[in-house]
Amino acid sequence: MPDSLDPRVAHAVHLCTLRDPDLPITSIANEVGLSAPRLRALVRQDVGIALIRLRRWGRLRTAIAELPDSTAALAAATAGFADQAHLTRTARDFIGRTPASLRRAEA
Repeated sequence: MPDSLDPRVAHAVHLCTLRDPDLPITSIANEVGLSAPRLRALVRQDVGIALIRLRRWGRLRTAIAELPDSTAALAAATAGFADQAHLTRTARDFIGRTPASLRRAEA
């Protein structure tokens, strides 16, 4: 990873992980002044993770934040997952736990 992150990449990562994981990649690329393929390449090069994977992290973060106050299905919908099963697969893949186990841990 480079010593300093390209500010366009840093802004794109912020957009797709914290501000709006559902923002289309072309919109993110336009906002930072790059083409979508170039943005994808720069993110992979500078961060070491594919942009699409970072977007999934952003969605998962949103869903986990919703879990204490809602159902897993509602958290999945709020975070932009296709359905509860998609959230469950993503949570297992990324953190090795299911949304149900995260809710139990909160209780």
